[in-house]
This record gives sequence, C-alpha cells and structure tokens, in this order.
Amino acid sequence: MTDEVVRVIETIAMLFLVIVTGLFVRKFKLLDGRATEMLSNFAVDVAFPALVFTSMLRTVDAQKLAQSWYLPVLGAGMLLLGGGIGYLVSPLLNKDGEPHRGSVAFTIGSPNWLFIPLPIAIALYGAEGERAVLLFNVGALLVFWSAGVWIVRGGKPDLASLRKLALNPGLLATILGIAVALAFPWTQTLEELDVTEVGVSLAALSIIVQAAAFVGEVTVPLSMIVTGSLLAGAGARDAWNRHVVAIAAVRLAAVPAAVLLLVGLAELVNLRLAPDTLTIVVIISAMPVAVTCSIVVEKYGGDVPLVSRAIFVSTVASVVTVPAVVWLMRAVGF
Repeated sequence: MTDEVVRVIETIAMLFLVIVTGLFVRKFKLLDGRATEMLSNFAVDVAFPALVFTSMLRTVDAQKLAQSWYLPVLGAGMLLLGGGIGYLVSPLLNKDGEPHRGSVAFTIGSPNWLFIPLPIAIALYGAEGERAVLLFNVGALLVFWSAGVWIVRGGKPDLASLRKLALNPGLLATILGIAVALAFPWTQTLEELDVTEVGVSLAALSIIVQAAAFVGEVTVPLSMIVTGSLLAGAGARDAWNRHVVAIAAVRLAAVPAAVLLLVGLAELVNLRLAPDTLTIVVIISAMPVAVTCSIVVEKYGGDVPLVSRAIFVSTVASVVTVPAVVWLMRAVGF
C-alpha cells in the first residue's frame, strides 16, 4: 500500500469521525433541523467564500492561472459526465414505477466535489492541491446550478437557478480573489505580513486578510458536522434498500470507472494530465453524493427521501470505496 493511499485513508477516516460527531450531536438534540440549516448557510455563504478568497489570493498568479485553465472545464465535465451516466441508468433504478429519473440522474451526477476532497488534496499536495480543487469548483458550480437544476425539473429551464448561480458567494469570492491576485500581486504576502514592520494601511489590510483566513479555516470541519447532522435526519433505518444502494454504487464505482476509462483513452492520443491533477480528479469522481443535492431536490420538487438516503449510504460507503479507487488507479498504472 503506497503512502498516498495511506494518507487518503487517514484523511477519509478523520473526516468520517467528524461526520459521526455531527450525527451524534443531532441524535442527542444539541442540534436540530433549524440550527443545522443555519450552520449550513454560514458554512456555504460566509466561511467558504472567506476560504476561497484567501486561497486564491495566496496561490494564484498569471502563470499558474494560464497553466490551470482546464480545471474549471474538468469540473463542468465531471458533473455532466456523471449526470449523463445517471440519466442513462435511471430507468433501471425506478422504485415501484415512480417517476424520479431526474432526481436519480442529478444524484449520481453530483459528487461532493469540494468539502471532502479539499482536505484530501491539501494532505496530498498542499497549497497546489487546494488551488486545484477550488478552481475545479468553479466549473462544477456552473453546471450544478444550471444543468443540474434543469435535470431535477425534468429539463425545464429555470431563471431563478441562474440568478442564484450569478449571486453564489463562493463563485463571486473565487472571481474576486483571482482578480485581486492578478491585479495586485503584492497581496499574495498579506496573510503572512509582519504588521510591526509596515505602515498602518498595509497592516490593516493584512489583519483583514488574516481574519478572513481564520474564518475560512472552519469551513471543512463545520461542513462535516452539518453533513453528520443532515445524515441523522435522513432516515438511516430505511436507507439500505436495493434502489438506494444501486444509486450509491453507480456514484462511487461506475462514475470513477468511466473517468479512468476516459483518462486511458486520452493517454492513447497523448493527452495527459499531471499526476497530482489526475489523482485529484479521480478522487473527486469517487466522492459520495453532495449534501447540497437534498436542498435542490426539495426546492424543485424532486424525490427528497431517495436523495437523502443516497447521501447517507454513499457517504458511509465512501470510507472504503475512495481509498480503494485510489489504490486501483495506482495498481493499473495511472
């Protein structure tokens, strides 16, 4: 077993323990549904934008951005590929003839592309891994709030989802962070600046950036607590039925297998990703169902119980399947 696989197992196990903490916090009524929703909103709308802005500020420059232009494209392509696979197999996964094809396709096509792979990428590749996941997030967000919502609604366009996308705090923070980093390269050092050696204005900017980074650091642990709390309310007792398990299997196994197949075909025509980028892409492809899927299907009339249970089952199973996918990738020579 390689050091890389061990680090993935270590990070996944740590994240799983934090998720379980959130689950027990909800079970013992230290959190309820309303408090969980408020924490989720804080994580998504405040902590994550602070994380992504400060990360872009310290890791992006013109050369790196020019070299990484394809990461948002990969993010969009990943969700479109998964959604396409989900749509093709969804007729086989109908439960008692219920029409939930859009919910199945959306669930299979929407991995947790951010909050679980982010700490894994940091553990493996440091700041470069963090930057890769956050740039991947840009393309994934675009598809999630456009094509993803349309799939849930049965192919009907929805202008409200496009407005939501345009005002998404994480996307806006990414764009702003990149713009500031490119326009003012000196801001890259603000987070680590010694305020005793500079003027008042620069010291004030440094303190603001440090405060934003400090808030951003709670994003991942808070997101895992929220995930555990949401899973506690997802009806775990009824989750392990053959329909939900089949959906989780496609999400955790079939989609990464398709990604590896495409990577192999690309290499035949000399199209190769850097090894660290390839590993991150494959890890994201093997992620469990995104927790935010339940919010979207509830708002747009999808099958909420099915999606909530798929989130639960896929998250639990991913503790085993994600390290297995990384091991398999190395075993076959990627």
